[in-house]
Amino acid sequence: MTQRKKNTSFYPWIDAKDHEKGFKMNFSNVTYVELGRTSEGYKHVEFVALKNPELALDYAYPKEFYLSAEGLILVKTAQGKFEVIAKTDNC
Repeated sequence: MTQRKKNTSFYPWIDAKDHEKGFKMNFSNVTYVELGRTSEGYKHVEFVALKNPELALDYAYPKEFYLSAEGLILVKTAQGKFEVIAKTDNC
């Protein structure tokens, strides 16, 4: 069975350590497939492509990331902790 591809907005923080600086506007949605859920309740997803690459920021999109119900995009560090790298307006 083929997994259904989904899209979400992807707004990376200007400075991931200081969210007060705001976020970069990315005008291309990210296409992904859902891999499952974590015990923390995050959607574990795999990046597939940019919906409109000609409109997107030059950004190193992670191969896999996590979506929270609050609209945050996270990655898992080597230490096993989740780190917020961006936000989305679709959860």
